[in-house]
Amino acid sequence: METVVWLTSLGVECFRFTALHRERLRREAPELRVTLCATEAEFRAALPRAELAMVWHFQQAWFAEAPRLRWLVTPAAGRDYFQVVPPTGVDQFYGSFHGRIMGESVLAMMLGGARGVVLGALRQAHDPWPRDALVAAGRLLRGSHVAILGFGHIGEHVARLAKPFGCRITGIKRTRVPAPAFFGPEDRLVLVDELDCILPTVDHLVVILPGDAGTDRLVDARRLALLPSSAWLYNVGRGNCLDEAALATALARGKLGGACLDVYAQEPLLADSPLRAAPNLLLLPHATAFAPEYIDYFLDEFVPFYRERIAG
Repeated sequence: METVVWLTSLGVECFRFTALHRERLRREAPELRVTLCATEAEFRAALPRAELAMVWHFQQAWFAEAPRLRWLVTPAAGRDYFQVVPPTGVDQFYGSFHGRIMGESVLAMMLGGARGVVLGALRQAHDPWPRDALVAAGRLLRGSHVAILGFGHIGEHVARLAKPFGCRITGIKRTRVPAPAFFGPEDRLVLVDELDCILPTVDHLVVILPGDAGTDRLVDARRLALLPSSAWLYNVGRGNCLDEAALATALARGKLGGACLDVYAQEPLLADSPLRAAPNLLLLPHATAFAPEYIDYFLDEFVPFYRERIAG
């Protein structure tokens, strides 16, 4: 199968498909004839013979340049990543491995929030010895209530890592599915309709929602006000899900313990965003999936899929 790979990412080395990854594909799936492209021009020149395209970016008009294309493949998790409608006969593949990486990032955020690491780091610039603030804010992660809004592959990994700390987990989804086998009697999997009832009991709210019309500002000022004043919020899904101005106001008024954000309504985050001045807020540059293993984890998932679905 003629396979054209254009997975380059300026400034993010771990998102780059290298010659070493190509050699791995040749070993594990030798029937894939892999062409590695460094630029858009190289990729489009190779499209006419491509049966499988592995990319970060694809435009609708390019389908006309790829008459043999059968698969459009990306390591990205979000179904909003490709803003295209494939023609009949072209299937899409998205990665679902990200929880292996992002789960650790979220656990680090929760531990940092509960144990004062985040607040201590944020206050160093104006208070080199912030003991009073940390005494007042310090909590144990152990035994806390963690609500995961958007309980998909990533959310399940977060829950798995939190369970050894004795956390009580509430997973929140739009559709009803069986609870994971590792859930205990104290854990629940509920529909999003129950969100308002759950928020007043939450210690850590982890938002991992997709970016679609149904999630726009789902966490708004009213719902932020339902959280306890000691609660922490984390958004690692899509930025459209959170009312950023409302969060900045809640933090400024001491209505939340703190927050860690990795995604924003507009990226990069605007210099004049109210989030920039909000207290007790850690801002990350859409980085919770960074890891040297990123592309290898993608291939760990893609190669068996190829064997089963394409090679037969």
